[in-house]
Amino acid sequence: MNTTPTRLALADITATLITRFDLPALLERIAGTALAGFDAHIAVISLLDGDALHAVATASVGSAAADERLFTSGPVRTSARETAVAMIGDASAAGSSRWEQYRALAEESGVGAVRAYPVVALGVGLGALAVYTAEPWGTQRPDELGQMLADLTALALTTGASEIRRVDASAAVQAVLSGAATISGATGVLAEFFDDSTSAARTRLSRLARAHGTTDSEHAAAIIAAQNVAPADIGSSELIYLPTSPVPPRRFDS
Repeated sequence: MNTTPTRLALADITATLITRFDLPALLERIAGTALAGFDAHIAVISLLDGDALHAVATASVGSAAADERLFTSGPVRTSARETAVAMIGDASAAGSSRWEQYRALAEESGVGAVRAYPVVALGVGLGALAVYTAEPWGTQRPDELGQMLADLTALALTTGASEIRRVDASAAVQAVLSGAATISGATGVLAEFFDDSTSAARTRLSRLARAHGTTDSEHAAAIIAAQNVAPADIGSSELIYLPTSPVPPRRFDS
């Protein structure tokens, strides 16, 4: 499963870390790489905010959906809190009392196995990257890929989304939570206006951001601001359309 496309995706994520990148969007790409690399059903990055765990980036096959508790409890919470890999190899296996309610919830959601990799920076647990498969985990999936992606997540969080290097991990988590909420809101605005699916609207947002010469989070914030100013007139905003003339390329020092 650790194929050439997965290796290329890892190289692309690593290269992105030395650019001016959008943190929530990069975490979405990491989740998407985990989904493809593990031939998974769902892949999620969940981050700690104090004692609470929040799912901030999700990738899934088709319209796969699951109870939000799958992303914030059981082995995912254990991995985030204890900074160790935690897993359920077969959710349907009898004889195990650990995470009993979680196992039942996983089966109800069509999940056969879960493996969570800790996201750790300077010895501090920031969250976990969790991979959910439709069948039992087995022995063919590349465990090193999961921890590599979790480590890239930690690096992205501690490098930050701005020009100033972040040294406060909690500030990075707050930035991701805020950015993810903004992106979700703008995606909803676009989905409603263009009658798009959520995934199509998310793709539209990324294309609009690139075309307008900004990041996904910044463009999402601008759309939300425009929506707040004129809720009934968002269709007149140039922000939701591709510009008629190309935006000048960004300077290295801008």
